[in-house]
Amino acid sequence: MLRRLVVLLALAIPLTPAVVAAGDGAPTVDVIVVDGVLEGRMVDFVRRAIEGSDASLVVLQIDVSAVVVEAAADLVALLSDPPVPLAVWVGPAPASAYGTAAVWLSAASIRGAAPGTMIGWASPALAGGPEDSNLVAALAPDLPAAAYDGRITVGGDPIEGLVDVIQPAVGQFIVALDGMSTVVRGGEVTLSTARRGPGGEVSPVPVRFVEPGLVDRTLRLAVSPEAAFFFLVLGLALVAFEFYAAGPGLAAAAGAACLLLSGYGIAVLPVSWPAIGSALAGIGLYVVEFQRNDFGWKSILGTVLLGFGGLRFVDAAPQMSTSWWVVALVIGGAALFFGFALTTVVRARFSTRTIGREHLIGRVGTASGRIAPEGIVIVDGAEWRARAARASGIAEGDRVTVTGVAGVVLEVEREAREAIGDG
Repeated sequence: MLRRLVVLLALAIPLTPAVVAAGDGAPTVDVIVVDGVLEGRMVDFVRRAIEGSDASLVVLQIDVSAVVVEAAADLVALLSDPPVPLAVWVGPAPASAYGTAAVWLSAASIRGAAPGTMIGWASPALAGGPEDSNLVAALAPDLPAAAYDGRITVGGDPIEGLVDVIQPAVGQFIVALDGMSTVVRGGEVTLSTARRGPGGEVSPVPVRFVEPGLVDRTLRLAVSPEAAFFFLVLGLALVAFEFYAAGPGLAAAAGAACLLLSGYGIAVLPVSWPAIGSALAGIGLYVVEFQRNDFGWKSILGTVLLGFGGLRFVDAAPQMSTSWWVVALVIGGAALFFGFALTTVVRARFSTRTIGREHLIGRVGTASGRIAPEGIVIVDGAEWRARAARASGIAEGDRVTVTGVAGVVLEVEREAREAIGDG
């Protein structure tokens, strides 16, 4: 059923860019908003939006912290010689343009930024990649040397080879371009980007904001180290919830969706595989401690491993790193979930009508499967998680006796043959 729903949604969701019109009439301006980490799907979207635009001007609004796909460099030729008049603007503050995004800005014929924005760390062009200053120099020969291995903060004055027009908002930037000349595929074009009212007030011409389709926007939720780490931990926690709470499958479906998003983020980001392994081991230790209802040194070690995995999730500094406070929130949420929330839910799920569980000691039940050393038993008509000695030899259908209770887990042993005969 879930698979059919996913297929129907995929068919119903448009994969082409969505255009939000700000008004009718000519001339118009298309604003393509590019933010976050720049990966392959976003690069394809930018290319399609530029080549398919019928506007009198396209503004590429950038707030890119890192670039993780080589195809971004292939767009430099399109930005330097576009099919329509094109401008690149970094903003609003405190936006940034790092890696290949800084190259995009320098290569454009019309370059703008908001005061307080940061541009640089152009080498390596790909976050986490090798030093490639020669490639950067070939793509953007006018890029200032200070932007190669550092960043430049935009002030109130233009920066040669990088920023020509400084305006705090995209609307003001569009108005400031009115009357400016630019070259489009070998021909010179004069821009008309402002209109004046009867009282002399000046405003931009109608603006259309172009956005990616719903599929791209959904996948991009995980294209950051913090988000990919969060969805990984949440997905595993929901899977554990489904397994122990034995619910109707909703938690498993939500967990699968979270793991799918996390998987996409892991696939496109320059992740550290030892860090991911550390995070998985941390969750595994939480699960082991939950099974034994004993939150001790394994939980502490699991917290440490989760912290290491979160903080080292990507290897792409200084362009991209994980915020420590986000990692702390995720770890705190995971610890509370396994320590309290999951325990409470499982107790409610496997409890009988009697509130206490000590009364179960001495009761006789039936193993619903092999217990070696853990499994499920049925006592007084209710299912319980059970644990026995490995040498107990309890098979499906065997009668068992409850010898103790450890949290939500019953300690059982196989009922003695003599007791069975006497019964």
